[in-house]
Amino acid sequence: MITSKDIDLFIDTAIDRFSGESMLEISKFHVDLRDYQQRITKNLVNSCIDICKSRGLDAEKNGDSIIITVRLSRCVFNIQQASRYRSALDYARRVHGYEG
Repeated sequence: MITSKDIDLFIDTAIDRFSGESMLEISKFHVDLRDYQQRITKNLVNSCIDICKSRGLDAEKNGDSIIITVRLSRCVFNIQQASRYRSALDYARRVHGYEG
């Protein structure tokens, strides 16, 4: 099952992507559910989707996988992520004139 640590990794990666030249506010991730267990059950799918939603991420089943969408303006950060995102926003505004 997808864990909080996995969710943190998705959010951290999304912040890193935003911090780069691209300033992407939305990042998508592909998670192969067979990495968690061989038989994909409805319970596994629902548990993975629920943990994503609990942190403000969108998730939808796609075959044996889940596509996770991180929207930085809507996800729930931990304290370190909030600090990194604020720094990334400040940088984007100062250097690139970002107005998001």
